[in-house]
Amino acid sequence: MYLEAGHAAQNVYLQAVSLNLATVVMAGFNPEEVKKALPIPEQEQPIYIMPLGKK
Repeated sequence: MYLEAGHAAQNVYLQAVSLNLATVVMAGFNPEEVKKALPIPEQEQPIYIMPLGKK
């Protein structure tokens, strides 16, 4: 699962560059707080956060 998340993150980085956007992987977040803020199913756990935005 973590390996696949890394592959997906690499694709997000590459697509962001091609669209002239910026992104970064966030570390040190509380998964339970993320689940409160977003509509994530109970049985799923967030492992990556990658905000996207203009440079």
